[in-house]
Amino acid sequence: MVNFCEKCGALLQPTRNDDGSISLYCKVCKEESKEEFKNQSYQIKSKIDHSEKDRLTVIEDEFDVRPTARVICPKCSHNEARYWEAEDRRKEEWETTTYYQCSKCNWVWSE
Repeated sequence: MVNFCEKCGALLQPTRNDDGSISLYCKVCKEESKEEFKNQSYQIKSKIDHSEKDRLTVIEDEFDVRPTARVICPKCSHNEARYWEAEDRRKEEWETTTYYQCSKCNWVWSE
């Protein structure tokens, strides 16, 4: 059973009291639940063990995942650019336009 704080709506966490009983409290607003939890069973762990599969890798650097093409930039004559396609509605039908961004000067053009 999941219990939520009446004051702020956050998830209530079980905690063991000095007398061995279990009560629920809110980590956000520090409110304690007034309900009795004698018939409910809770397992209290201070550390969650994650498997290697559950770990998340955070990449701080920005990187571009768009594919590259060997095209000549009309501004700086560099021979590599990132590209993407977008659909445009022209007249009665959809057309696909390819956009390029130069890897050196970042100039954007379309074909």
